[in-house]
Amino acid sequence: MNKQSSIMSSTNKKGQKKDEMLSKLINFGTVILFFGLAIIIYIYFFNKPKISTFETFTETFSETFTDNNDTIYETSIKTLYSENPRLICSVLPNPDSNICSVDGNQYIIYNFPVHMIKLIDGSILAVFNNGRLYTKDNIFNTMWRGPLENSLPNDKIPLRMVTLSTDLNTLLGVGYDNKLYMKQADTNGNLNLIASWRIVPNNNNIIYVLFDNETGNLISIDTQGNLLYKSSSDLTSNSGELITRLDRPILRMYYDMNGYMLVIDNNFDMYQFSDINWKNSLLNTKRGANSSKLLDILYHNDGRLFGLVFNPASYIVQIMKQDQAFYLGNFTPLDQSITLENSSEFVMSDQDIILSKTGNIKAYLEAINASDTADNDPNIAYQKQIMETRAKLKQFCSTRNSTTNSNYDNYDLLANVEQNSDKIMQLKNIINNLIAYEPDKERIIEKYPVIRQN
Repeated sequence: MNKQSSIMSSTNKKGQKKDEMLSKLINFGTVILFFGLAIIIYIYFFNKPKISTFETFTETFSETFTDNNDTIYETSIKTLYSENPRLICSVLPNPDSNICSVDGNQYIIYNFPVHMIKLIDGSILAVFNNGRLYTKDNIFNTMWRGPLENSLPNDKIPLRMVTLSTDLNTLLGVGYDNKLYMKQADTNGNLNLIASWRIVPNNNNIIYVLFDNETGNLISIDTQGNLLYKSSSDLTSNSGELITRLDRPILRMYYDMNGYMLVIDNNFDMYQFSDINWKNSLLNTKRGANSSKLLDILYHNDGRLFGLVFNPASYIVQIMKQDQAFYLGNFTPLDQSITLENSSEFVMSDQDIILSKTGNIKAYLEAINASDTADNDPNIAYQKQIMETRAKLKQFCSTRNSTTNSNYDNYDLLANVEQNSDKIMQLKNIINNLIAYEPDKERIIEKYPVIRQN
């Protein structure tokens, strides 16, 4: 009996040891599992890197917004500035981070505009390099307000650019998913910048839009830098290829203050079409491109352009202003610009500036002309007069070129020609006075015979 008790006691001790060991293993495993989960949670939620490398950023961005296929815009930036990955990282948007990592070094991405328009109240609306919307009352102000509420379509898609509809009460935007969106007017018919974006069907694979100044139909630049054209003024109508004499892909289009078309090509050079009938015209390559690499432009009331100019040394795009009212004029930083905000020069109204960027504001002018406010607004009266004058000139030219004989003179037009001739003669006199004592006077006159007095 004692022997049996001894065996049972020994067995119980062994069982207790096994139980103790099993309990220790379970406790140890639980501790390891707890700490393992804690480490995973910390890494995933609290220490997740925003951008590990520039290449990782590019792949993530492409997969999210462009299905891993760069458009002509991204390709052009990466080609032109292939040796400056930090600039590329700063210009192309990443809405989730303001950090860029290049060659193992992390840098803060500074916010700057990449596309600007003027609104009818005179304020400036811009798309920034993070793809969001910002605004300020005047382009000379140093502080931007933003990002605005509901900047991003679907709360995640960065914007490429924005523009206004022809009635100026609807905001249109192209996202990095290469689709067209709109913010509809409020209940009073006014522009609503904080409304939610709504997709505009039948507008895919595009990077830029503006309206044709004659028909009011939408012109788009597709992802390869080619032109598309709507078959009607309906934004959801079909688009077809617009056949022109362009010899290169383009990224941006604008009407200048004289109605000529300006483009920014895939090398970020700005050219002008040779003829005002740009659809059947070549780019004026003989005259050349502007000397600055430009991402966008916007007119000022003095007829000079503001430019969003690449500044590779500072890894930003910088707002600069021209030193003369000509598309080839040099761009200088705003603090060095001779023309101040209160300049007495006035060449373009706000409506002219908006027209040059959007392409067509006919619906807005028609709506205003139908209301009583048109009689008291000098800007609207100015625009109305400009439209009437252009219509008369177009009609006159059409009549003169018709097969019917027209034995009459348009005295208004002749008067304008005489006035312009007088101005040209005055300018010739001024130029000749300025070069009177110039040693190379004869060489200058020989090179520019137009200044020789008759």
